Amino acid sequence: MNKLLGSFDVVKPYATPLGLLIVTYLAMVIAAPGFGGESAVFSVLENFALLGLVALGVGVTMLTRELDLSVGSVAACSAVIAMMLSSWGLWPAILIAVLAGTAFGMAQGWVIARFGVNSLMLTIGSLIMIRGLTFVISSNETVVLNDMNLAMPFVSQYGVFSLSSIIAIAAFLAVGLLLAVTRPGRHLYAVGGAREEARAAGVSVTRSLVLAFALSGACASLAGALAAFRGGSAVPTNYADVLLPAVAAALLGGVALSGGKGTVINIVLGVAILGTISAGLAYKGVDASINQLVQGGLLITVLTVEFVGSRVWRRRHGTSAPIGASLAGAHAT
Repeated sequence: MNKLLGSFDVVKPYATPLGLLIVTYLAMVIAAPGFGGESAVFSVLENFALLGLVALGVGVTMLTRELDLSVGSVAACSAVIAMMLSSWGLWPAILIAVLAGTAFGMAQGWVIARFGVNSLMLTIGSLIMIRGLTFVISSNETVVLNDMNLAMPFVSQYGVFSLSSIIAIAAFLAVGLLLAVTRPGRHLYAVGGAREEARAAGVSVTRSLVLAFALSGACASLAGALAAFRGGSAVPTNYADVLLPAVAAALLGGVALSGGKGTVINIVLGVAILGTISAGLAYKGVDASINQLVQGGLLITVLTVEFVGSRVWRRRHGTSAPIGASLAGAHAT
């Protein structure tokens, strides 16, 4: 019996988003007869290469009770950098773009921790600044890949995977292991859950925030570079609309805005939910605006239910359950 209860405790943080994913899939199958199979799985997994990676980085900052709003601009700038350096080779171009995004993220995290700047205010400024930098280095023009052979690995399909989705999955596994089994990963949860208590216990808030924003910058940069090579070009105005779906994916999956709650699996489930909606509606031939309407409506519904649930919790237990707590479960570090 104790083993059964222990197994339930492990699954509990993912029960709600997993149930929501199943319901979403069934709804898409009903709304778009014929949807499913290998092509549907491929379409959903493709979302992990852009939306998923950005949501992964944003989700990590949410764990620390911060939020990186600059990810769209970082992705666009990194895409331009990768295209401009493509003559150096595929992997060197991607690596340099990711290193640039990582360094920028580290700088943001350090400023937030060192000077106590609100992350929303700082990253709004960064969003505007990096977008402007992208226009400058691209001369406000689309940067086209000179050697289209470099894009060929990204247009090939390997069962339900592409090279982009494989790389994205590897990134999810790496970040998941970092959060689950390493001391810096546990410190991220501590800083997000109870910052002053963590500081009093000897946890370096500065190092934790630098790490969180470095991961966010790295993930956004990787997403932009992969998308650029997959499409064969980089447009300086790209990815301006990727932030809100990324935050929505993290919230739907169960990452709490209040910090300290949620795992990479929660983010995976959130991205899968939005990816299933996008793939199903695209299969049905529905306009992209309807896709946004459905995703936004779903997020509002889930958060409303979560808010009502937290009110009920307070009345019954005489304490507060922050928004996102029941979706994320009681993940503790």
